[in-house]
Amino acid sequence: MVGTGPGRRDKTRVLIAGGGVAAVEGLLALRALAGERLEIELLAPRPEMEYRPLAVTQPFDAGRARTYDLHAIAKDMGAGVRLGALGAVRPGESNAVTRDGTEIDFDVLFVAVGATPGIALPGAITLKGPRYTGRYRALLAELKDGRVESLAFAAPAGAAWVLPLYELALLTADVVAKHRLDTRLSLVTHEAAPLELFGQPASSAVRRLLEERGIELHTARYVGGVTEDGILMRPGTERIPAARVVSMPRLGGPWLPGLSCDREGFIRTDRHGLVEGTDNIYAAGDAIAFPVKQGGLATQQADAAAESIAARAGASVTPRPFRPLLRGMLLTGGAPRYMRAEISGGRGESSDVAEVALWWPPSKIAGRFLSPYLGIRHEELEIGSDAGVPVEVELEEKPRAAIKRRVVVTPRADVLRL
Repeated sequence: MVGTGPGRRDKTRVLIAGGGVAAVEGLLALRALAGERLEIELLAPRPEMEYRPLAVTQPFDAGRARTYDLHAIAKDMGAGVRLGALGAVRPGESNAVTRDGTEIDFDVLFVAVGATPGIALPGAITLKGPRYTGRYRALLAELKDGRVESLAFAAPAGAAWVLPLYELALLTADVVAKHRLDTRLSLVTHEAAPLELFGQPASSAVRRLLEERGIELHTARYVGGVTEDGILMRPGTERIPAARVVSMPRLGGPWLPGLSCDREGFIRTDRHGLVEGTDNIYAAGDAIAFPVKQGGLATQQADAAAESIAARAGASVTPRPFRPLLRGMLLTGGAPRYMRAEISGGRGESSDVAEVALWWPPSKIAGRFLSPYLGIRHEELEIGSDAGVPVEVELEEKPRAAIKRRVVVTPRADVLRL
C-alpha cells in the first residue's frame, strides 16, 4: 500500500483492464473486500459488458445476449472508467500503455482482457458470440424450408469448454421436431464422453438427452477439416456426412508485451492470479493460461486475485488460491440441466447433475459477487421461480434462506450486504 506521509497517497491505485465478466467480478470483489482502501479505474474497450452465454438462444428467438452499462456499474462501485484497450505493460515501471499510446500508472494492475475468437474450422459456421448469430439464423431458415438434409456440430480439437455446442445441437433438434423435419443431426467431439468435464453422471444424462432428440453422437473423434459433403476425421480417412457443419471458435490469447505468455499468447499466472515474473500484476479470465475458458471459472479466478490485492492493500483478508468448481446450465429446449463438478484433479472428480438449480441465483454465470449484483441492481438475470436446492455459490457462506434476502447496494456500493 502507498504510504500516507506528506505528498503521499493513502489509497492503492488499482487499474482493471477489461470490460467483461472477469473484470466486473474483480471490480465488485475488490470494493466489497477492500472498501475505500482502493482507488479503482476500469480501462475497457467498450462502454458495456456483454453477458455472452445467452448468445446461443438468439437465432432461435428464445432469448438474447444482454449488455450492461459499465459506467453505471463503476459509479455504483465508486470507480472511474476510461475507454480504451490495453496494449502493453511495463512491469518495472508500474505503467500500462493503451493501444493509442496513452500511459497509465498503477500500484496494482488487474488484467482481464479476455481472449480473441477466431475460426477453428474453415468451411464451418462459427458462432463466435452475440454479434455472429446471423449466419446461424439463416441456416435455421434453410432448415425449416427443408433445404438441409444433414447438419453436424463439430467440436474443434483443443476446445475444453464445449457446452455451447451441445446447446446449439439440442435447441436445433427442438426446431427439427416441432417442424417435423427429416434432417439428420450429429455431434462430433474429441471427448471420450459427452461433456466429460462434468463427470460420469452428467455424461450419462446428456447422452440420454441426445438419444431422445435423435442426435447421433460421435465421441473420441478429432476433426481434421470440413469438406463439401461433411467432416474429415484425423488421423485416417473416416468421414461423417453433413450438408452443413457448425463449430466453435478457436480462442487466442492477448499477447500482451511485457507479460509472460505461453505459446498461444495466454498470460501465465499462479493460483492467486499473480502474473509470472511480477509482484503487482494479476490476471484472470479467458486471457490466462488455464485450459477451460468459462464465465463462472473466470469469476472464481477474479475472486482469487481480488483477495490477494485486497490483502496487500491492508484489508483483513486471507487470500485463497483458485480451485476450479465448474458450474454449467445446459439449455435444452425444455427443462435446463444444472451440472456441477470439481475439476482441480481431473474430469469431474466430484460431480452432480439435476433438473433443479444447484446454485443460487441459477444464472448461466455463477459469480460470487456478479450474480447477486446483476440480479438485484439490474433485475435482468433469469431467475427460476421456485426451483433450487441449498446453494453452492459462496455468498458469505450463508444458507439459501439468507441468500434470497434482498441485497442492499449502498450509495457508493462499498459493500454488498446480504
